[in-house]
Amino acid sequence: MTQDASPWGFAQPDCKGAAALLFFMNDLARVVNQYLGADRLSDEALADAQKAVDALLARYVEIQAAPEAFDGERVGLALETERRPDGSTAAQVALRMSARLENLIIEAQRQAAARRH
Repeated sequence: MTQDASPWGFAQPDCKGAAALLFFMNDLARVVNQYLGADRLSDEALADAQKAVDALLARYVEIQAAPEAFDGERVGLALETERRPDGSTAAQVALRMSARLENLIIEAQRQAAARRH
């Protein structure tokens, strides 16, 4: 994982429970964007991004941010091709995770949105 000016979610003191799921999604997006920008979609970049995602997930497990969510999980990255309306194709990054982890993240996002309103 490369560094920039803003702190990583896993470094936040309140990175526990549902908050950890939200921090994880932000960190995951950060990693994917760093390694797989629009002009860098290649198998080599995907492999590097996967290593960084694996390290990120391991970090969340290590700090026991949300053991019920992260322990034993894997987040996979894949490049998928999408056909545009004009007939051209474009590559995009797909995240693959268990339905359980995905549902926990969705619920954490729903709860956070409800608290903001």
